Amino acid sequence: MNTEQPQEPDDFQQAWQAQSAKTKLTIDADLLIREFQRNQSGFRDTIFWRDFREVAVALVMIPGWLYLGIVNALPWTWYLTIPVLIWIAGFMIVFRMRFMQRSSETDEPLIECVQRSLVEQENQIWLLRNIVWWYLLPPTLSIMAFFAQTIFTPEIPLLDAGGWSDYLARLIVFLSMSLFVIVIYYFVYLINQQAVRTQLEPRRLELLALLKSLEDETNGKVNGEFPLLTGASSFAVSPRRSFATYLLAAIITLLGMSGILYVAYQMDDMILHNVDEEYPKLSPFAAVRWEEDQPEVKVGEEWYRLISINEIPSEEIVTYSQDTFGDLWQKRFEEDLIELLTRMGHESGENVNLTVESLTSSEMQVLKEVPMTRENRRAIRNAARAREETQPEQE
Repeated sequence: MNTEQPQEPDDFQQAWQAQSAKTKLTIDADLLIREFQRNQSGFRDTIFWRDFREVAVALVMIPGWLYLGIVNALPWTWYLTIPVLIWIAGFMIVFRMRFMQRSSETDEPLIECVQRSLVEQENQIWLLRNIVWWYLLPPTLSIMAFFAQTIFTPEIPLLDAGGWSDYLARLIVFLSMSLFVIVIYYFVYLINQQAVRTQLEPRRLELLALLKSLEDETNGKVNGEFPLLTGASSFAVSPRRSFATYLLAAIITLLGMSGILYVAYQMDDMILHNVDEEYPKLSPFAAVRWEEDQPEVKVGEEWYRLISINEIPSEEIVTYSQDTFGDLWQKRFEEDLIELLTRMGHESGENVNLTVESLTSSEMQVLKEVPMTRENRRAIRNAARAREETQPEQE
């Protein structure tokens, strides 16, 4: 049995324990506030000059965009980018004005500075997380609409005008140029998301930790005005959410492009029909070819030898065109038939009667009320342009 009495701590040990219990880390609160406010001011300056550059570039591009469109006589879809630039500049200005935080005062409590800085961080994170919708998608739609109208316009044949190879070539060019734009904007998107992950989110987490340390230790809760302070994963984006976002963006892009192209087609059709033309650009023929001075015409899917138009002999029409237009007589017959007939003193309506002869027999027939359409005339002009482009190469 141990009879030794427990030893009492000596005086030195008691003094050391008492001093250790009283030891505390003292921080100069004023110095901490000044350093924090300086850091916060630097962040605000960075964001301000970034926004300033974005808004300035958007506004400066507007007159330049107008100038290029007017000088080069570009189609109306070129000008869709102008409201997009106005939208981007206006959105950034309104967003900053709406969520602007007042500057910190020198005698302001540190916890209020931290709360205000946290709001600024969360606003900036939201802005960059949603950059697709307000910054990248609008110009993508306007640029792709311009590509579509320019590439698919029938006046510019890429290969055999109107053939399947021509449409395939247009589609390939359109998809290639659209993919180029999408890749560029996707790269911009990745840069901004990288900034969120490596700069904004770590800073936000540091502010969260600092804010919690400044809260009442007995409370242990974060102010309810900051719902994003519940955890570090509040800004994490799940793969499912990312997939849904990309899918929705693709659907909106397709719907937007379809709507823009539909409106473009309707407007072009309205413009063509409302233009005050002295001689409407119409033709009853889907195509025209020549056997010396004898025109052979395509009506529907059949080729015929043309005998007369509204009982006007084709020889008479050809002779008048040769006497009036010289070397351009074939072009005038093919592309400006209404003008040619009008100059001869024969008014024609939107439908004509054609007397034609079969190419395989001497059978003649009258095709009544054949409609004269812009599509026919456009196809004839495209075919003529295609021939003009291939003639120098053949020579």
